[in-house]
Amino acid sequence: MNKESDFAMFSRTDPQAQKEDVIDLRAIAKLLWGGKWIIMICGLFGLAVGLFLASQIEPRYRATAKLLLGTERADVLRNEGVMVEEYFGSTTLMTHIEILSSTKLINRVIDTLQLDQGPEVTAETGELSAFEEFLVGVGLRQAPAPQPSPEVAAERHRLALIKNIGYGMTLDATPDSRVISVSFTSNNPRLSADVANEIAQQYLVDQLEGKLETTQNAVDWLSGRVEELRFKVEEAERAVEDGYARLSAESGQTLEATQQQTQALTQTLIQVRQELSAQEAQVARLTAAMEAGQDLATLTEFRESRIISDFRRRESDIVTELAAQASTMPENHPSLSRLPGRARLEAELVEVRKGILAEADRIVQAFRVDLQAKREEEAQLSAEVRELEIKAADQARDAIEIRQLEREALASQTLYENLLSRLQESTEEVSLQAADARIITPAEVPIWPLGTSERRTKAVALFGGLLLGVFIVLLLDRMNNTFRSPQQLEQMSGVNVLGLVPLAGKRLKRSDVVGYLKEQPNSSLTEAIRNLRTSILFSDVDNPPKKVLFTSSVPREGKSTTAIMLALTSQQMGKSAIIVDCDLRMPALSKALNVNNDDLGLLSVINGSASLEQATFVEPTTGLHILMTKPSERNLNINASDVLASHRFQVLLDYLSNNYDVVILDAPPTLVVTDARILSSMVDAVVYAVRWDSTPREAVIEGLRELKSVDAKVTGAVMTMVNESKASKYAYDGYSYYRGHYRDYYENG
Repeated sequence: MNKESDFAMFSRTDPQAQKEDVIDLRAIAKLLWGGKWIIMICGLFGLAVGLFLASQIEPRYRATAKLLLGTERADVLRNEGVMVEEYFGSTTLMTHIEILSSTKLINRVIDTLQLDQGPEVTAETGELSAFEEFLVGVGLRQAPAPQPSPEVAAERHRLALIKNIGYGMTLDATPDSRVISVSFTSNNPRLSADVANEIAQQYLVDQLEGKLETTQNAVDWLSGRVEELRFKVEEAERAVEDGYARLSAESGQTLEATQQQTQALTQTLIQVRQELSAQEAQVARLTAAMEAGQDLATLTEFRESRIISDFRRRESDIVTELAAQASTMPENHPSLSRLPGRARLEAELVEVRKGILAEADRIVQAFRVDLQAKREEEAQLSAEVRELEIKAADQARDAIEIRQLEREALASQTLYENLLSRLQESTEEVSLQAADARIITPAEVPIWPLGTSERRTKAVALFGGLLLGVFIVLLLDRMNNTFRSPQQLEQMSGVNVLGLVPLAGKRLKRSDVVGYLKEQPNSSLTEAIRNLRTSILFSDVDNPPKKVLFTSSVPREGKSTTAIMLALTSQQMGKSAIIVDCDLRMPALSKALNVNNDDLGLLSVINGSASLEQATFVEPTTGLHILMTKPSERNLNINASDVLASHRFQVLLDYLSNNYDVVILDAPPTLVVTDARILSSMVDAVVYAVRWDSTPREAVIEGLRELKSVDAKVTGAVMTMVNESKASKYAYDGYSYYRGHYRDYYENG
């Protein structure tokens, strides 16, 4: 079974509460209060160690300088310049803190203050003392390494000095500001102030040098780039001029002139094509009219011809004359054709009309000639436009290259002008550079040393001592393997605690304890026994037990003394009682009562050599009947277990139960012999005695398991020899706690 901490004694007996993992602060406080002397002694020891260590600490002095970052400066050039102002947030402050603690800056501080040559740096000689040489000789210490060269030694000293300055330096950023506190701590007040001020000063120098270096690098770079761009601009402009010259030489005119000429010819060509379309439509219309025999007078082109007009007037005159002749006689008259001049008129009319057609045909031919000329003009214009377009396309291809050269030249010129302007500004900015920080509080030489280290050492030592004391108290409690409270006994054993019997005295014998019980009837011991008797009787209200067996795990548990006191208390309360000493190997009742006047006892009654009346001892003051086992009647050939398991003993036990109100059996320890298990089957109740803060837990658990293996009627347990003053320290509730705190209520004499 796993060991359980005594914290369990403080947990609640509520089953539901037992299932919960609850830390009882009152229990812890009570436990620590019980071990207060251990904690106090450890605390005093820790304080003494702290005082000793504090006395060995050298006084330390701290000096602090304050830097303000991000100071404003005049923008003379009205431009951002090469160095852009920083935004000072928490990240930027941490960056500057890293710069302040950098090895480069510390090296500059060392060189400026010549710290590597001052008394603050001590060189190791490498020589061993006589004792150290002895340790090397016997092999308890390694031999020192060979001495390094002067260069290596100087480098090591330098590194050690850098590390020491880094340890002594403290950098703090003030919240919600741009202020950094630079502190340095050493055992020399003047050195602390000098180093703090020099760190701040070297930081400003480093900032200024960094800006100057950056600006100068920018100026150098800009100078080189400006020179390169100047040559590039010249080459680009020269290439553009060469392109234009080549284009003029090849085409004889510019692309713009060609495009304008092409545009003019195109407009003319469009107009010619429109006229050609009109003429083609006119010729087609005239030709179609002539082929169809249409009246030529209906066509404008024919009406406008003077010749045709003359023919038409002559035709009209002839027709008029013919009409006049025809009016003298009827139509189709045979004599009409013989009229004078009529044939001539008709022939002339035919000729006139032929003349009209001939003239109309000549007019149509003239229009066709004009149409052919217009077609030739259109073809010529088309050829010229195509030639100009081809020429413009060739010139456009050459112009693309020229425009690309122009763009490159313009870009190079723009970049050149910008960089040239930046070069001039950067050159001026070199003379305007200033650090972005300033010292607002220089470090002063400290007057008083720091007391923080000493106070911290004392506080830590005191706290460590107290913590050690608490650990020891908890460790002792954890290592305890006994029972200190009835709750703990009930939880781990599973049996009820019937009562607690207090310790009457540390050095009292059994007979003295029995005498104390008789002399002090109102003492806390007597009340505890009465409480035990009441618990036993009320363990079975309907059938109060008459035969009660007392046993324990191991000897010297207070079992016999408790059994005697229970019997005496029952007798004092008017109940007939007898106690039987069943420990045939180591009888205890005779010693407890100082009875040595006869040799008759339990064994004599069982073997029939004496009657019960003869072997029973009657205590003279209380009248208690005691059946003891006398050492003189023991026989080595007799087995105690056989005697107790015999029929005669069982008959004797039944006889006693019928004649006495209470029969108490004092049995041997359960784990030592088997007698208690044999007797447990003959009694009405078994009371298991557990000595307070003494009996091992495993022994109690194992003893109860032995009894339960034979179905013993274990009524409960009794905690014996309880130190009430100590028990009150381990518990804050229960019978033992209140009785320990209110002992004056009893008449203890």
